[in-house]
Amino acid sequence: MNKTSNFLYVNCIAFVVIVFITLINGQTHPLVGNLIWLPLGVASLCYLLFGFKIVAAVFLAIMFSAHWFHGEPLFIISKNIVHLMGTIAPLLAIASMRFFKLSNFFEGGKLVFQHLLFLAILTALYNTLMKFFAYSYFDESSINAVQFIRGYLLGDILGCLTVLFFAALVIVPGIRYFAPKLAPSDLDN
Repeated sequence: MNKTSNFLYVNCIAFVVIVFITLINGQTHPLVGNLIWLPLGVASLCYLLFGFKIVAAVFLAIMFSAHWFHGEPLFIISKNIVHLMGTIAPLLAIASMRFFKLSNFFEGGKLVFQHLLFLAILTALYNTLMKFFAYSYFDESSINAVQFIRGYLLGDILGCLTVLFFAALVIVPGIRYFAPKLAPSDLDN
């Protein structure tokens, strides 16, 4: 597979998976959050599996999912800035962990669960804080800061943990069994 077709392939996979998980996750509650927000965990998983080259696919998947399933207008700048926050929060978390040398997700061929746990918490923290500031700046309605941060942080952490632990226990071993050459490792990114 050449680089262009591989690039398109991983971007299409990321787009379809994020849209599908958003459909499964159900209605979003913009100023309160959800109890479990799976799309953030799926975006983190896609970045771990495919690297940073899927940023555009993640953003487009989040934007179109919000339009298709939650009725949000497509080209409203304030909404797209909020979608951008959801796109870059996992990137910032992974980049932060790499900068501080905390990102050895694979050691000796085994997945390090503690690093996934920290990644989920850091991703949720970045996402919650960035969306809080975006909503505070762009949304004209009054935001209850405590309710917003509590709802988003809890839903983002639970969503990330659910997806990342499912991936660690099911998806990565499945890839290693059925397609060992495609198995993710820290050297890939």
